[in-house]
Amino acid sequence: MFRLLVVYFFSLTFLASSQIGPRTWQDHLSINACNTVSKKKTTIYASYYNGLIKFDEQEKSIETWNKINGLSDIGIVLLRTNPYNNKLLVIYDNSNIDIIDENEELKNYPDIKLKSFNGKKTINEVTFDKQYAYLSCGFGIIVFDTDKLEIKDTYIIGANASNLEVNQIALTESTIFAATPIGMYRANRSLALNNYNNWVYDTLELPKGHFSSVVNVNGQILNCHSRSSVDTMRGNDSIYQFLNSKWIKYPPMMNETSTIRKLSATNGNLFTYIDQIGLSVRDVITGVTSQHFVDYNGKFDYGSLRDVNMEIDYTGKLSYWFADATFGLNQNYIYYWAMQNIDRNGTNKALVGNIDVYKGEVAISPSYIDPAGTGNYTNEGLNFFKDQVWSYVPCNDAKGASIQDVTSVLIDRTDVTVKWTASWWYGITKIKDNKLVATFTPSNTSMPQNVIGQARCSGLSMDKLGNLWFANSDRKNFLSVIKKDGTYINFNFEAGGGFTRKTFVDKNNYVWALHERGGGLSVFKHVNFNQPQLNVNFKVLNSNTGTGNLEANDVYSIAEDKDGKIWVGTSAGISVIYNPTAIFNGGDYDAQPIKIVQDGNVELLLSKEAVTAIAVDGANNKWCGTQLGGLYCFSPDGLKQIYHFTKENSALYSNSVVDVNYDEVTGDIFVGTESGLQSFRSISVAGEKDYTNVYAYPNPVKPGYQGTVLIRGLVDESIVKIADESGNLVWETKSSGGQIEWPITTLSNARVNSGVYLIYASTTDGGYRAVAKVLVVN
Repeated sequence: MFRLLVVYFFSLTFLASSQIGPRTWQDHLSINACNTVSKKKTTIYASYYNGLIKFDEQEKSIETWNKINGLSDIGIVLLRTNPYNNKLLVIYDNSNIDIIDENEELKNYPDIKLKSFNGKKTINEVTFDKQYAYLSCGFGIIVFDTDKLEIKDTYIIGANASNLEVNQIALTESTIFAATPIGMYRANRSLALNNYNNWVYDTLELPKGHFSSVVNVNGQILNCHSRSSVDTMRGNDSIYQFLNSKWIKYPPMMNETSTIRKLSATNGNLFTYIDQIGLSVRDVITGVTSQHFVDYNGKFDYGSLRDVNMEIDYTGKLSYWFADATFGLNQNYIYYWAMQNIDRNGTNKALVGNIDVYKGEVAISPSYIDPAGTGNYTNEGLNFFKDQVWSYVPCNDAKGASIQDVTSVLIDRTDVTVKWTASWWYGITKIKDNKLVATFTPSNTSMPQNVIGQARCSGLSMDKLGNLWFANSDRKNFLSVIKKDGTYINFNFEAGGGFTRKTFVDKNNYVWALHERGGGLSVFKHVNFNQPQLNVNFKVLNSNTGTGNLEANDVYSIAEDKDGKIWVGTSAGISVIYNPTAIFNGGDYDAQPIKIVQDGNVELLLSKEAVTAIAVDGANNKWCGTQLGGLYCFSPDGLKQIYHFTKENSALYSNSVVDVNYDEVTGDIFVGTESGLQSFRSISVAGEKDYTNVYAYPNPVKPGYQGTVLIRGLVDESIVKIADESGNLVWETKSSGGQIEWPITTLSNARVNSGVYLIYASTTDGGYRAVAKVLVVN
């Protein structure tokens, strides 16, 4: 007897995740790592490198701009607003420039990025004079017309017209000043500034060496000779003042020992400078320090302040905005000590080691170990994503100290309140309800470590019984397990090993260890955790025929698809082990390459790519991250390319993919790159066991909507038919996974008329059926 479920939706409130459209990208980066800030009227713009936020001072609202929704690039290094025409320059680390006008319309100016220069192609700072933006560049000075969006002139000021980096310039009516790594330059603005002979190299009153900045403070020119910027010599920096056509040491600070990284914002007679512990604010006439900001509501990380904006706000008070690499975007007023932090939900930092996804929750570790065995040397903790909200959990040892280089995180498959971490330096921690409950280290177990004390733990995976497996790299005993009862066991292998970053447990309970640097792929079939015996319960697969036939011996990734096949990513593409059980029963277990036809030629799948990550979605499609080529998606058999995302053709931030994972609840593909975490909402979700939660969205379909309708909550391989109210068949398909996409058309591709449409879904055997409705209004 079949089961019939009738579903009505018109008053149904969907989860927030349902409102994210199919085939769309999301940015999952917070603004906690902020590097530059600027203000346009009452709006604050702050960058988190891969994007920016707009914060309205009056309305307290936040809007995000990034490559996904409008910006042309990633890698923002400067935000600067021209007060003459209220145009904001968004400057990238490759010298690409976006210009946002006062109507919030964006235009891109890529010419500097695309041109070839002999010197460093960077833009260090911007100084405005009417519509002109003077760009201090790695090779000289560019004068950019922000009205016409064109280059007016270029000044190459080094000796004999050589390229000379300019850190910052300052202007008066008659003179232009340039701070460079070798000293100060100036020129009369009435002369031809593109002639290097008209530039004076100031060496009579000034020392040679690194001048980090020069500013005009209400008519007074100050510069900073900053030895600390290049040789870390603290207390030896000096500010000089240009007075009566001469440089003198700035009198109020003549007898001070200072560390000054950069002269920053100015307002009236006030100027600021970033020192070794925070921000100092001084009056240029009296030299009196009016404020010294050293922490953020008691928190500090000396040296992390990157930029500051000092302007009068809409209430008439002098306001300070801080861009800090550790504490994000903060605001304060003079004589007010409480900092206001402006937050955006996302990962705490743009660091990704591995991505774990289980039952709708995403976990991110921060430290990626490169092929040389070097981590990030970061004390960053863990990021968790659930119900569209990110949370951050510090990762500490038993003494409360931050653990360095957390390489891997895993959500416990038997208790989701438990999270496991692996560290390159420390070992394994068990966290329950965000509290440390157990540690496994070389000091309390037989865990191996190298000569400098590194445990080199990574690659957490869990078998179906709840036993935790992980790698100890660069050892013969490269594999360990923490049993469900808390017992620790380390296994010694007589072959294989080497550099090992990942482990994997398949449905057969085989434990796989992935070796780079030519180490191949180890497979371990244990019985009650007995020790490995080569070619008995343990084998090493390599590129030789008869012993694995892998595409290469450098193995980076592995996944098991819905048919039980093992997909292996190597430094030379992908191969598939179609019969993994044959490894230990005497059959043919050699992997086979995927052969595709490209431009009339037979090629092997991704043979020119190092495949760093593989994930299988609800439709059995294969998502493959690569070391240099971006993200691919292939059909279940690998013969058809569905997507190829790169930073050049999509919103993907980087072509260097660290890890990929799939959320079967939302259909999101989470992609970790060297530039942080993003996700792509695919239309493939896992099939349901029955039809208890079938729904369509958007519903109703409103006038002007040009997208598609997604029908979700289906059993895999459902037969889905859509009919009008009279029962006439309009459209039909078969699901692959738990969701289908209706283009709101008939089978002849004509847009359907306004009305209520019935959705019929049934399993292929007719055992389960469902009926739902969707309203279309054209």
